[in-house]
Amino acid sequence: MSRLTFIVHLPAKPERYAELEAAVRQVLRDMSSEADFIECTLHRSQSDSNTLVVYESWSCSRDEFLAQHLSRPYRAGFERDLPERLAAPRRIEFLDDVEPALRLSRK
Repeated sequence: MSRLTFIVHLPAKPERYAELEAAVRQVLRDMSSEADFIECTLHRSQSDSNTLVVYESWSCSRDEFLAQHLSRPYRAGFERDLPERLAAPRRIEFLDDVEPALRLSRK
């Protein structure tokens, strides 16, 4: 199984932040039912409180994700409205695994 992991940075216009967050939450709920979805976490940047950051993992390749998932019907309205909600372009940072999953815990 290939694993794709990436981080999406969404710098919202301050007056559109709440609207963007609600839209992102809905897309995350919808995409979580996809067969190759593994996990995601929604964050807010500590250096810019108007920037949402999404960490996502999928069991597909980058090409498969870009070709199949960005065009899903539940994303259409989100993608259409996104430019008006952002203060700067969305940035997607694709990651390469360096080490297999490593879980650290405190005892």
